[in-house]
Amino acid sequence: MYKLIAILVAAMPVILFLRTVFFKQSKVMKEASSAFRKQVDYLVWTILFLVSCVLVYSVGMLIHSMWK
Repeated sequence: MYKLIAILVAAMPVILFLRTVFFKQSKVMKEASSAFRKQVDYLVWTILFLVSCVLVYSVGMLIHSMWK
């Protein structure tokens, strides 16, 4: 049973890829995909902004500690 589940899980990306290549996506799927990509872009930019804030803070604290 576990082997069957493992084979199905391993085959799922191939099945999805073939379905995408050979069958047209509906307009609803394209809109949903576009909205999802937009959300992921916002998430990535937010994470990059937070990392840059932490980096600036760390450099500022390093300079401040050297200043004294």
